[in-house]
Amino acid sequence: MIGRFAKSDMAGNLLWLAVSLLLATGVWYIAVTSADPIAKRSFRSIPIQIVPSDTAEMTNSRLRTASVTIQGLQTTISARRAEDIVVRADLSRLGPGAHTVPLEVTVRQPDTDSFRRLVSVIQPAQIIVELEPLESHEKKIVIDLLAAPPVGFRHDAPMPSISDVLVSGAASRVGQVVAVRGQLDLSASRNPIEVDLRLSAVDADGNSIDDVELDPQTATVSVNIARRDDIRQIAVRPNVLLDTLPAGFTLKNQSYDPESIFVGGAPEQLANISDTLFTEPISLAGRQEGFVTTVPVQLPGDDLFVMSGDSTVSVSIEIIPIIDSRQIDNILVAHIGLEGEYSVSIVPKAVSAIVTGPVVTVDALTVENIQVAVDLNGFAPGVYDREPSISINQGELSEENVSLLPDVVNVEISLLQDAAEDTASPVGE
Repeated sequence: MIGRFAKSDMAGNLLWLAVSLLLATGVWYIAVTSADPIAKRSFRSIPIQIVPSDTAEMTNSRLRTASVTIQGLQTTISARRAEDIVVRADLSRLGPGAHTVPLEVTVRQPDTDSFRRLVSVIQPAQIIVELEPLESHEKKIVIDLLAAPPVGFRHDAPMPSISDVLVSGAASRVGQVVAVRGQLDLSASRNPIEVDLRLSAVDADGNSIDDVELDPQTATVSVNIARRDDIRQIAVRPNVLLDTLPAGFTLKNQSYDPESIFVGGAPEQLANISDTLFTEPISLAGRQEGFVTTVPVQLPGDDLFVMSGDSTVSVSIEIIPIIDSRQIDNILVAHIGLEGEYSVSIVPKAVSAIVTGPVVTVDALTVENIQVAVDLNGFAPGVYDREPSISINQGELSEENVSLLPDVVNVEISLLQDAAEDTASPVGE
């Protein structure tokens, strides 16, 4: 019967149908791969995500990244990013000891046929890890004081809200922990404070120990801070003798450092000190410019002392001359720049000068210290209005310190022959 069926027309039709399906599938595959060929893409340094063990802690695996190559349709893999690839090492069911753990790779994308056909290759394919038993111990909290409050203030011992912290992790790590430390800085605190400090585990040498967990990770610490009654902060002021300033000068500015000092002594004696202490007198005799000096503070009692040990104040004093103005009259106007065959007439012949400058210099000026002249170099006979130039030879004064009244003079230039003829002409002509 089977032989008759094989020789029948139906068997031939089925054979041709199978061959046709195979040919159609091949044509379809060629068409698809021609438009969207199979390609490979590699991703390096993909982080290995560790699924931790419930009973042990990983201590020695150095490998933290892996390389992944994916293969599939070019349109499918070209849009992939490193963030889409997840590499995991599952330690959740492992106990203490050394283990070889296979790495699993997943491409985080929608579950479609093209994604399901992706082929992934990971290098390395596995990692070797060593797990230690987990331990937990309570450790005392130690508060390290990095800086005390400012001078003149005292503080009580810091009081943490809890005394112990639970330290958990690999047995070898937890065994190194001798205390849990919080660091406190009171350098800017003048009143009682309450602050949350971050805690860290330390070994016997005070070095921080990583890879352990603290519960809790912070502690609230309270510190009582109050002013000391045997130390007082008092303002200081330079005792500058202004009446010793030389005539013609004035004190423009003064600055000093420090502006206050901390004085120690018996509380009852400190309570009777005024709010300001003065330095020893500073004389300004003979001073005509700024200077810096160091002078001691005068303490009102031999039993008092400055906490820093330095009872001096650095004083910077700025002295400037007093500025004054003065008018000097009858300054003759000269001329320069002409040869001897010319006659020059200047109106007015004398001018006044208003001089502004340090009073000690201005007061000493005379007519002889100021020269006023007009420059006629290159001028032909004629009548001109000219601004005279000024020369002053006293102290640090210059032309900029002087203004003339008037500031323009009238100049008439003529030849000596013409001037002589004008003189010889009869009066009646």
